[in-house]
Parts: sequence; C-alpha cells; structure tokens
Amino acid sequence: MTSTYFIPVKKLILMLLLWWMVAPCAFGEGADQSKKRAMRLYEASGRYYEEQLYDSAVIVGEQALPMLRQLGMTDEVADELSILAVCTSRQSDYQKALRYAKECNAMDRASGDKEMISSSLNTIGAIYVDAKQPQEGLKYILEALQLAEEINHRGRIAMYCGAAAETEFTMNHFDAAQRYIERAIQLEREDGREMKLRVRLSQKAAILLGMKQHKEALAIFDTIIPYFRREGNRQSLAISLNKVGHTLLSMSREESCADAEKHRLERQAVPYLREAVALCHEMGNPYNEMHARDGLCQALWTISPDSAMLELERFDLLRDSLYNNGAADLLARYNAEFGNTRLTEENTKAQRSLTIIIIICIAVLAVAAAVVLSLRRRAALQRRRLNEMTMTLDELRQRYENEHAEKQQELSARDKDFLTRTINFIAEQIETNSVNVDALAAQMALSTTQFRYHLKEITGETPQSYITNIRMQKARHLLDTITPETTILDIALKCGYEDQGAFGRAFKRFFGVTPSEYMARNEEKPAEMC
Repeated sequence: MTSTYFIPVKKLILMLLLWWMVAPCAFGEGADQSKKRAMRLYEASGRYYEEQLYDSAVIVGEQALPMLRQLGMTDEVADELSILAVCTSRQSDYQKALRYAKECNAMDRASGDKEMISSSLNTIGAIYVDAKQPQEGLKYILEALQLAEEINHRGRIAMYCGAAAETEFTMNHFDAAQRYIERAIQLEREDGREMKLRVRLSQKAAILLGMKQHKEALAIFDTIIPYFRREGNRQSLAISLNKVGHTLLSMSREESCADAEKHRLERQAVPYLREAVALCHEMGNPYNEMHARDGLCQALWTISPDSAMLELERFDLLRDSLYNNGAADLLARYNAEFGNTRLTEENTKAQRSLTIIIIICIAVLAVAAAVVLSLRRRAALQRRRLNEMTMTLDELRQRYENEHAEKQQELSARDKDFLTRTINFIAEQIETNSVNVDALAAQMALSTTQFRYHLKEITGETPQSYITNIRMQKARHLLDTITPETTILDIALKCGYEDQGAFGRAFKRFFGVTPSEYMARNEEKPAEMC
C-alpha cells in the first residue's frame, strides 16, 4: 500500500510550496509583485515540463494560468496552455488536455502565426490519438502538416510526418505510415537533428512491430535506447523500453516458440518493463505505467508468481484511477485472494500512512520558508541576467572566473582548476547537446552528488542553471552576429536545443524577450543612432 501514497505526498509537498509562493496574493500586493509571482510559477512549470515531470508541471501551471490571465500576459498564457495540454495528456486526462489545446489554438489563430497554429493543431491531433480517436486526430495533424509546408519549416514538417505516421499506424494503414515516417527520417537526417532522428526511428520501429517484423524493430531499439538513456530523454526512453518488453512477450507467445525459448524471452523482457515502470511512475505518466505493469505481470507470471500478483494489484489500482470503474472488481479480488482480515490490515496500514503524511507536512512547512528565500534570490538573478545581454561568450567565461574572485582567494589551486575545466567543457560540448550533469561530473572524476555540491559552493548556482547560463549567452551572441541565411532554428541547434519552441521558451525565461523580439530590438538600435 505504501506505493499508492507516494504520488499524493509529492503533490501535497508541491501544494505547500505553492501556498508559500502565492499566499501574499490573498492579502494584497502590488502589480509588480503579482507579475513576479506569476512569472515565477510560469517558469517553474516550463522547467518541470522540460524535465518531463508532468505531475509537477500541471500543479504549478494551473496555479500560474489564472494569474497570467489576470495580468493580461497573452504570450505567456498561450505558452502555459500549450504546456498544460501536453502534460495533462501525459496524465491521460484527455478532456482537460483538449480544452487547454483548443484554447491555445484559438489564441494562435488570432495571432495569425502559422507556425504556432500548426503547433497547437498537432497537439490537438496527438491528444485525440492518445484518446483512441485516431481518425479525428489525423484531420488536425494533416492540417498542421499543410501549414508547415506552406512556410517551408522543415523541422515541423518532419515532426508532423512522424505524428501522421503514428496515427496511420494506429488505424493499421501500414503503407501510409511507412511513407510518412520515411520522409520524416530523411528530413531529420539531412538537417542533423540527432535527437529527433532517434525519435523518428523509434516511431519506425513501432510500425515494424505492427507489421510483425520483430527482429528488424528490435535492432532499431537496440541502437536508440542507449542514446535516449545517455541524453536523458525519459519520455522516449520509457516508450521504447515498454515496446521492447511487450515485443519480447509477443515473441514468447508464438506457437513455434519452444518452452526454453519462451522462458528466456520472458526473463529478457523483465528488466525492460521494470525500467519503463519506474520512468513512467517518476514522470507521472499513468497510462504508459499501467501498460508497462501489465506486461511486467505477464513476464513474471511463471518466473515469480508473488511478484506477478503484486504487479497485478498495482495495475488494478492504476486502472481504477484512470477509468473510475474498477473499484468493485478490485475489492472482489482482494476478498477472494486475501480475505477480509487481510483487507482490514491493509486499511489500518493506510491510516498509519496518512498519519505519517501529516507529520511530513509539518516538517515541510519548516523547509518551505528556505525555499521561498531561494526563489527570491532567483528573481534577483533574473534582473542581473537582463543586464548581461551585451556580454560575449568569452566575457561570460571571464565573468565566472572573476565573479567569485574574492572567494577564489580562499580556494585551492585544484578548486580553481575545477571551475575552469567545467566552464571549458560546457562551452565545448554545447552544440552537440551532450552536456548534462552526469557527463560533467564524470569529466571532473566526481560523483554527480559531489559535483553538484562543489559547483554550488563555488558559484552559488546549480549545475543545470550554470549550463543554461552559458547556453543563453551563446544564443545572445549568435543573435547579435546573425546573418540573413541563418535561422533561429540554426541558432537553437548550435546552443544544444533540438526544438525551436523549447529554445524560444528558454530564451524568454532567461532574458524576458523572445529571440525574434531580441533581434527586432537590435535592428532598432542603428536607426536610433542615425
């Protein structure tokens, strides 16, 4: 029963933190303070979304949305709606996801921006597909594809071809699915989008599975799973692991499969499905978690019946939470398998768990004050960033070497070398999109925990914030020196972002303006001087 209370505890902690962030609004505060709080929540939801922590993104985003509406921040409202649409879809709350996505699309249509219109159309289509309405979803996806072709946006054409391929596949239109996915793969490969290329390959592998070409599909998954794991793309990793596990189970069910081979395939499926379960649970993706637990239960049935029964119970709990129609069946299974005495014991444990949760909440209140102070320091850091918009990457490097000069006088030569090597490694690896905290720690021959602590001690920033600082300063420098043939997508790729939308959101959170707005301001400066 303990695991069933894990997600509510996380949500309760988040709600307590949010109360500390927004409580002053209830007692009245100035417009500037209200805007700062709204932006703080908006930025937090974006970070959670990018980190694929969908439960947290929804909790924070739904707090931010009404505040942004009240302040009339149209661009931020549209962006928040887009984030909430994707995240609630990941939570399998499709009705709410469609409401958010369609409102976002209405705002995009009012703006007349074809790129953004196509983006929200594709989101609506994907939600319909996830909700098992592929024919309805395909209409939106093909409209999005048409708009992307009108503006010749190759990245979005590839994305929407991938979405169309998945949709055609769900309707067993394998020929059409193959045509779309091969076009998407060709575009991603030609444009050098490595992460997106792997995502398209995973979509191709899924189509091959539907065509019973198991070995060919597994060969593709063997090449892309290590890449997703290394790059931290947990959503694509979880889906790929889930598909591999179920494919191995499907192969074990074939009539031609001997008993020894069947047991081997079932054992081989277990680690894939276990990892998929853990990832989906961590991200707050209940539908895919339920699917993975179902496969894990089947794989364990002959290997470990007790473990299989535990997974069956967890599967039932997830199914009930999603569909709200399995409670009677679940209670019947408990009564039949464990008896009323066992059920009473479990209920007693649940009461004790709730008591523990209350104690935890009291402790969290003490921590929350420190968190609020940290968030206020972050606002100060944002103001400082706005003053840094004229710095070059080399100046940034010098800044990090000099900014803490007073403190560095107390550091050993080894610590100073650590800071310099960290800056150099980030600057060198940005364009390959291979910079992450684990890689940095390995480069410094430290554990991830040791590296985080040491960098925080020297710079006052977390590793992720440190990396983002350098990415954004490089982006600003590239925008200052942009040539007519260079696009914002090109700059996004050079700064380690595979998706232009994610780059734009990150840039706006950092500098307060979009890349396009920043370029427009630069163009106005010479005119003012004349």
